[in-house]
Amino acid sequence: MNLRDLDYILAVAETGHFGAAAKRCHVSQPTLSMQVRKLEEELGLVLFERGPRGATPTPGGRDVLAQARHVVDALARLKEAARASIDPLAGTVRLGVIPTSGPYLLPLLLPALRAGFPALRLHLREAMTASLLEALRRAELDAAVLSPPFEGHGLVVEPLAEEAFLVALPPDHPLAACPVLEPAALRGETVLGLEDGHCLRVQSARVWQQIGLDHGHEIEAASLESLRQMVSAGLGCAVIPALAGRGPFAQGAPIALRPLRGLRPSRTLALTWRRTDPREAALRRLAAALRAAIPETNREAV
Repeated sequence: MNLRDLDYILAVAETGHFGAAAKRCHVSQPTLSMQVRKLEEELGLVLFERGPRGATPTPGGRDVLAQARHVVDALARLKEAARASIDPLAGTVRLGVIPTSGPYLLPLLLPALRAGFPALRLHLREAMTASLLEALRRAELDAAVLSPPFEGHGLVVEPLAEEAFLVALPPDHPLAACPVLEPAALRGETVLGLEDGHCLRVQSARVWQQIGLDHGHEIEAASLESLRQMVSAGLGCAVIPALAGRGPFAQGAPIALRPLRGLRPSRTLALTWRRTDPREAALRRLAAALRAAIPETNREAV
């Protein structure tokens, strides 16, 4: 038995399928299946009930998997402690970021990090909130830039910035001539949004609820830039984070971005990491550097 075998069985348990587990572990399915079978023979216990629809842990397998999780987590903490004893911000930090922030935040953050932490090497992963939280808890990431609320049990959530939401309109829309939008003027407009899984989908729905608009999106985009294209093409209006309308991003598909009178819709951006990470002081320094690099956007609300 070795630690890689434990990674394999945990991947099977978490994905429910040998093929998906092999993909996650970057090995072929026959290799993973053979190693799991060898481990079962060594333990004298069948860990998974195999079926045409996937793999389900057996009662005995569940007990073994619980212990395997303890071992893998303990090894991750051991590695973190070793890195922290050397120089926590001189090696690689694996940072996750949500896709509705990554393209707009990273051009601001990376120069600041290079200047403040020249020995730091960032390994970046862009994914939706649920995937990043899972990777954090499995110690595959050291920290992630997320937008609460989310299930934060066992995590530190350090706020970085409050980012305003603006309403995006087609450039030739009659309301585009208004520097500030009256919420009542938007009633009856077609609402566009992101597909399920994006935290921005839920956050924008709250904005539309405040206005009194139906937020049941008939047209959904896979990304924020696709959403911008749909708005530009005249398919409807959408809620856009202010950073996505700044600098070079404002030069993309033409849209009109306007604040709402009397409302201050926004979202929090936060750096999140495991509470057990021994590098907490260093991660707070990292959070402070990120916070200083993000421009104030909430003043755009009226």
